[in-house]
Amino acid sequence: MSRLPPHPHIDAAKSKTDQVQRDLEVASAELGLTHGALERELPPEVKTGDIAWAIEQNKALERKVQQAAEELEEVTELLEQAQGKA
Repeated sequence: MSRLPPHPHIDAAKSKTDQVQRDLEVASAELGLTHGALERELPPEVKTGDIAWAIEQNKALERKVQQAAEELEEVTELLEQAQGKA
């Protein structure tokens, strides 16, 4: 089976997903660092009300960003498969 030339739109999409995935991974790591700092540095008596909510939101956002990075990795793999078929 002969291979067709790469499709420029697939190449552009793959390049963009690679960059966004790297950005999401960095953002997830940074959220993890800020969450750790908040948990470590704030005394328990301060972790109430809005502060407790903000800490939990930060933790939830870290999970969401990591999940988005993982899903984007799947999209990148699909693009690579499409690129191989093109």
